[in-house]
Formats: sequence, structure tokens, C-alpha cells
Amino acid sequence: MRVLVVRLTALGDVARTAEAAWALAAAGHNVEWVVEEQFAAFLQTLPFVQNIYPLPRRRWLKNLKNPLTIPAVLKEGVDLLLDLRDRRFAAAFDFQGNFRGAVVTFLSGARCRVGFAHRGTYEAASLFYTKRVRLPRRPLHRVMQSFALLRPFGVTPPQTPPPVHIQPQFLRYVEEFLYQHKALGKPLVVMHPGVSGFGAYKRWEARRYGELALRLRERFGVFVALTWAGAEYETALVAARASRDAAVVAPRLPDVRFLLALLKHASLLVAADTGPAHLAALLRIPTVTLFGPKDAQIYRPWGPGKVVTADVPCRPCNRRKCKDPICMRSITVDMVYQACVSVLAPLLS
Repeated sequence: MRVLVVRLTALGDVARTAEAAWALAAAGHNVEWVVEEQFAAFLQTLPFVQNIYPLPRRRWLKNLKNPLTIPAVLKEGVDLLLDLRDRRFAAAFDFQGNFRGAVVTFLSGARCRVGFAHRGTYEAASLFYTKRVRLPRRPLHRVMQSFALLRPFGVTPPQTPPPVHIQPQFLRYVEEFLYQHKALGKPLVVMHPGVSGFGAYKRWEARRYGELALRLRERFGVFVALTWAGAEYETALVAARASRDAAVVAPRLPDVRFLLALLKHASLLVAADTGPAHLAALLRIPTVTLFGPKDAQIYRPWGPGKVVTADVPCRPCNRRKCKDPICMRSITVDMVYQACVSVLAPLLS
């Protein structure tokens, strides 16, 4: 079948959905994908995705405020819609589970529109589907939820991880960075101390990453690279200063393909519950992930590694904001260090 995957945002969720998209492709289906424009570069690294339809939602919303640009937005929208309908998809799978994703699934013109039953969706999305899949009441990892959406079609999890193709120019960029710091051939630990503005309550204090980097260098002689995006640069600088030169701030990575190239060299990624952790998991790079408010049983990276949580009575929770994220503050450097040692010791001994 020619099938459409609908997962529009965000980076970590798109990376997790790649597991289900690969299951569809491994079962012999032709997979195409609608995604918001800023995540299209990531999908370009997945050779099993036949076509990518970037949805420029942010640009459209901005241009709709100007009457002069409204006709251009409408034309782009109609062109995208016609492109989708011309493909005559046998099925469209909505992994987004909200109104936006459901509308895209409906407008695709697919004969069969598959999504979660009401309890697994938001904003009445399930009204747009022709087939609704019920999830069990027990906590279920997001990747397993995605696989559940495929089960009615006889598609099961494949035996191999999704292939990720990183083009040579991205790998060369990373190798030049490592060479400049005399780190080629050294074990690499990547730390991503930032989180999105939306997930600020999941942030671990930047200076603690620096303290952790110093301890890991003293124990294993690793090279630590601090990655960042946008406004996270200052956070990475604070971590670097606290590391006493044990960690280096990575150069600006123009898009996610450069981050994937860096992760390809890594022995370990350390981060909070954020997109880079799920990219590392997709590559099957071990992770040490710091979980505060979210339930790690549902949201942890789908790959090897450790999860670090603090024993506080209010976690996990479903709050979007928190004035006093004690669940993150209570995670100590020693707790994360011990988790890192348990991952690195077998690899580097």
C-alpha cells in the first residue's frame, strides 16, 4: 500500500514515530510523511520515507496577518492538498492525535484514516478517522502506542532499527570540529543542557552538566561536547565554564543532520527529556536521560541507556508549567554520574 504518516511536531515525537514508519516500510508499504517544515531535514535522513510534505505552519500563520500575503498562503495550502490527494493513499495514520493532525489526515483523501480512539487523542480528533484503535488503560510507551496503531493491518515491530543515512558533508563537518579539539579517536560524550522554551520546567541546572563533565573526564578521559540550538547557547556556555575546560561548546549546528552526525560519533548522550535524547535513541546510542515531571515509563528514549529520576511525591505529573520543579532540582550530580558510569564502564573498559 501507499500510506501516509501524519506526525507534524515535535522533534522528539517525530523521531519516536520513525520507529512505526520503519515498521510500515519493512512490511513492504510505500511510506510518505507530512511534517512541519522545521522537521523536514530530519526526515531526509530516513531512506525509507519515499516522499516528504513540509507543512510551513509557522510561516502561514505569520503571513495570514498580512492581507497582501493571504492569497499566496491559500494557494500554497491548496497545492499541498492537491499533491496529497493525487497520491491516492490507501491509508493515512495520524500519530499526532490532535485537531491539526486529524484535519491533515482527513484532507489527505486516504480511503482509510487510522487514529487512536477518543481516550488517546485531543480536541475531538477521533471524529475524523474511519478506524479507531483503543489503547490499554495501563501506561504504554509512546513507541508501543504507535505500533498499536499498525496492529490492525498486521504490521509488527521489525527486528532491525530504522536505517538513518547521514550524508558525508555532515560527518566531515563534525570530524573537523573533533580534529580541531584533538578529540578524534577519543570517546565522545554529548551533553545537551538546553530544553525548549515550552518545556522549561524540564531543565536541569546548567552548572551541574559542567560538574558532571569534569567528573567524567577525570574518570574516563572522555571528550565532552555541549550542543545547543537558538537561545540555548548561553546555557551551554554556563555549563562549559562550570566544567573547568572539561567540556567544549559545539559550534552552531545548522540543522538536525549535523547533530545526528555528532551523535553518530558518541559513546553516550546526557540530556533531559528533550529531542536530542530521542535522536540518539533512534541511532541506538546509549542515553542517560533526566526525567522530572514526565512519566519515564511512557516517554523515555526508545533505546539503550539509563533514566535518572528523583523520588518526590508529585512526580510524574501532567502539568505544562511549574514554578518550583523540585523533581528536577532533586536530581543530583552524583545520581547522574553513577548512571553515566554504569553505561560507560562496560564500553570503555
